[in-house]
Amino acid sequence: MKLNSTFKQLTAAFLLMVGTLTATAQNEPIVAHFMYHTNVFNPATAGSTRDIYLGVLARQQWVGYKEAPSTQLLDAYGYVAKIRGGVGFVFTNDMLGKQRFTNVRASYAYSQRLNDRSRLSIGLGIGLTNSFVKGSELVYQQSGDQSGIYDNQSKFKAYLSAGLEFYGYGLTAGFSVTNLDQSLGKSTPFRVPRHYFGYAKYDWDINEKIRLTPAVFVRSIDFTAQAEINISATIKKRVIVGVLYRTVDAAGLMLGVHITKHLTASYSYDFDFGQLSKYQTGSHELNLVYRFDGPKPKKIFLKSPRYLN
Repeated sequence: MKLNSTFKQLTAAFLLMVGTLTATAQNEPIVAHFMYHTNVFNPATAGSTRDIYLGVLARQQWVGYKEAPSTQLLDAYGYVAKIRGGVGFVFTNDMLGKQRFTNVRASYAYSQRLNDRSRLSIGLGIGLTNSFVKGSELVYQQSGDQSGIYDNQSKFKAYLSAGLEFYGYGLTAGFSVTNLDQSLGKSTPFRVPRHYFGYAKYDWDINEKIRLTPAVFVRSIDFTAQAEINISATIKKRVIVGVLYRTVDAAGLMLGVHITKHLTASYSYDFDFGQLSKYQTGSHELNLVYRFDGPKPKKIFLKSPRYLN
């Protein structure tokens, strides 16, 4: 099936927009359950499904370390047939020592079916970030630093994000850019720099009882990049076990359960092997996702009866 002219124009515009950006990706919230929350990083995710998803996550990083990072997020997305695409919503609260970022974002994703088993979506999002700094509690090596923040300050900034996502044949792959208008050179504690994200996961049904899902997620800003690799196994469509590795940072374990056909709960623990490992006991993360069944297509063309599963 050929892409229609409208989708070609949208894709070309997106590639032109991000083509001048460097392809290196790190600094928005780090979560171990990224495969459940790609909508947080990529507005195109909403166009790759026919169902509606609602997810919540809470992460406490570096337990035992004073003012350690903690993250809470909520995201929801789903497909709307009348507008031939998906809509998404994200709320995140990220606390880093004396600084807190609170973010909301709404997005739209145009979805194009490539054939009976795959589709491609392009998404655009607009958001608003509130950055708060406890300047009154900051301590500087040199008193009277003109660039210092000496009182509590709170500022708002709007931002744009864009992304692409492919879904089909068991594979999900995406690329996105957030804070499109903010270069690293002009970033401040109140202006988050541009971030790049790339990810891929593959669902492999080994047999009727075990599904294996390897996944990789890369985040970057201009001067540094970090990759996370995890692999999980779903046993009898009920229990989920997995391991993860985050470059130059941590390794960990994941455990989850499909409580019902639509509700999934999972937990992860990762331990740091960097310079901070002696000052903390690891990071804990709780995740909950609920899926609402979307409308089913009225007509489905199947090339083979095996696709019924």
